[in-house]
Amino acid sequence: MKKMKNALVILAGGVGSRFGDKIPKQFIRFNKYNLIEHFIMNINTDFFDIIVIACNIKYRKKIFEEINYLDIKHKIIYSIPGKTRQISSREALKKLKKYQPTNVLIHDSARPLCSNKLVEKIINSLSKNQTAIPYVYNNDRKIMKNNKEINSNIKLIQTPQGFKFNLIYKAHLKSNTYLLKDDASLLDNNNIKFIKGEKKNLKITFKDDINLFKSLTKTIFRHGIGYDIHRFDLSSKKNLKLCGTDIHYYKLIGHSDADVGFHAICDSIFGALSMNDIGFYFSNKDPQWKNKNSRFFLNFAKKKLIEHNFWIVNLDINFICEKPNISKYRSKMIKNISKVLNIPKTIISIKATSNEKLGFIGDGLGIAAESIVQITNEKPY
Repeated sequence: MKKMKNALVILAGGVGSRFGDKIPKQFIRFNKYNLIEHFIMNINTDFFDIIVIACNIKYRKKIFEEINYLDIKHKIIYSIPGKTRQISSREALKKLKKYQPTNVLIHDSARPLCSNKLVEKIINSLSKNQTAIPYVYNNDRKIMKNNKEINSNIKLIQTPQGFKFNLIYKAHLKSNTYLLKDDASLLDNNNIKFIKGEKKNLKITFKDDINLFKSLTKTIFRHGIGYDIHRFDLSSKKNLKLCGTDIHYYKLIGHSDADVGFHAICDSIFGALSMNDIGFYFSNKDPQWKNKNSRFFLNFAKKKLIEHNFWIVNLDINFICEKPNISKYRSKMIKNISKVLNIPKTIISIKATSNEKLGFIGDGLGIAAESIVQITNEKPY
């Protein structure tokens, strides 16, 4: 079997006794989705070759009822949970053993708000360290039961916790106790690399925690507008490229491939994310972008959406030109955009209009494109 690089374990075997509901809290729906779905939607699952979910068989069908997980279904396997968190974690690692992952991230399903940024930070840290354990400091005054005040800074340990797989797997097998609260507790402090976690990465334990969770997961919609225009090179009637589609017509003049469609889409995404324009990131004075395929720029915009935990709801592109006939290439353009951005073709619109023979474009000297995008922080598909 081919060795895998990164694995993810989601521990969802707890009964949630302190939460006090009929079913475990990780399977209850809050703001439409259960806690496991919230977590999966927050992160880029492309980081992982395989995902193990440790949960009771009777609850497995409840996990992906509200989100489309077809793109990750082939990565998901299940393990049987144990009576304690430590046993559940060990059994999940046993399930992973045959896949030989280099790294494993172990996460509690009761932390649905872990960001993609933190996941990436943990994985990057594992390239240099044996472990990557996130923490935040408790800023409140701390008093023990005997009213003695604790003056030292206290680290609050979070998940996901990252490990070299062989290290944590062997630690679980050697352990003689089964009641430890997290996986890092199995290791000597000399093997622990602490990294800064996130305040937002809260653990839902009591029903009071739900109000805070709901306030942090309100649906947000943002919009962006992009515009680009380029002049035709009238010396050669070939090599026009629009939205990644090759068209037998005059090439547009530009530093890169001058794909006004992709450039307008990039700027609309950057605008929705409150970023700078495409020229800021890919200057036309930088030789490395000379004749660059604009698909590269659109991939960059896609990565920024992922980093900010946003998804595209709708994308509307409008071309302004006398020629060529855009409608002939519409389907292929939509297919290209859908593939690069990994979004459904049904949420992409491409239209075209002439400039009624007016001005620079009306004289047939160039093409303009404008794009309007709507994005949201809650995955819509």
